[in-house]
Amino acid sequence: MRDFANLQSSNWLQRRGAEVCLALGLSPVFAWVRPFGVDEQTFFARLGYWSGLLVCWFMLMAALEMLVANRPFFRNLSPSARRMAIIGIAAFPMIIVAGIATNALSGWQASVYQVVELYWQIALVGSIVTLVAKAVLPWRTEPAMPEAPPQELVPSVPEAMSPLVARLPLDVRGRILCLEMEDHYVRVHTDRGAALVLMRLSDAMNEAHPVKGRQVHRSWWVSDEAVEEFERVGRTGMLHLRNGSRAPVSQRYLRSVEASFS
Repeated sequence: MRDFANLQSSNWLQRRGAEVCLALGLSPVFAWVRPFGVDEQTFFARLGYWSGLLVCWFMLMAALEMLVANRPFFRNLSPSARRMAIIGIAAFPMIIVAGIATNALSGWQASVYQVVELYWQIALVGSIVTLVAKAVLPWRTEPAMPEAPPQELVPSVPEAMSPLVARLPLDVRGRILCLEMEDHYVRVHTDRGAALVLMRLSDAMNEAHPVKGRQVHRSWWVSDEAVEEFERVGRTGMLHLRNGSRAPVSQRYLRSVEASFS
């Protein structure tokens, strides 16, 4: 158990370290563009300013994602909606951080108009930075986890229930329909709802047994019994599932999926 806890801590530190590196890499760009009205200082002063703000942004986003990931309101949101909601929430405490830093650098004074303007500037910059991070970081920060967790970590469950289902909140435990990778999380769809679990897709697929299914995309796995229809879309495809979801089929898996469900 202690080894697994150390591993989880190491994975968390690796992700945060990658985000800090990205923040430092992006800070020269923002120092050159000069948003937030910080444009009269030296380049190195602006560089330090943006390095600090971007590092704070990534740390705040990481904390919020951990706090709200399994909240009922966020659980069934689409990935883009959940990301924008977290950005909108994170922009509020960042007003304090950015306001203090901007005041120290340029003498910025808070007023209702200035605070509202700063909020929307933070939300815009935060959205851009988060999209860049989503595009750049996942392949660099994929945690090096064992193929299966130690046996004692799997909760005690009835024999027919898969280990993955045992990780889910009680109200959504049911028959697994599909798995959807979202950043560092897997959204587990069951016939009773969906919930996010912090793990790799490959580990989630291993823990889905005894449910029979297959990977159809680098970010999707589906249960065979959940498939209602296969649709060919050019050189790719789409699976229509019984819960109303649609799982994309990449070219890599197209032939086997088409043979099974056409």
